[in-house]
Amino acid sequence: MPELITVCWANGKPYQVIYGQHGEMEIFNPIEPRVYLTMDALLREVKSIFPSNYIHLGMDEVYDLCW
Repeated sequence: MPELITVCWANGKPYQVIYGQHGEMEIFNPIEPRVYLTMDALLREVKSIFPSNYIHLGMDEVYDLCW
């Protein structure tokens, strides 16, 4: 199963996880039409590369203070 994940960064170093810290730039804005265009293009490309019917997108760490 494909999994899309980015490297966590902290203090200028990769692979440094800091739990409990979130930023607004990590969040998809559901009222922004570009989000859906981007996700559509991304998921179509992933589907063309990986034969699995499933994909793990993560996105389970919800930062709700921006809403």
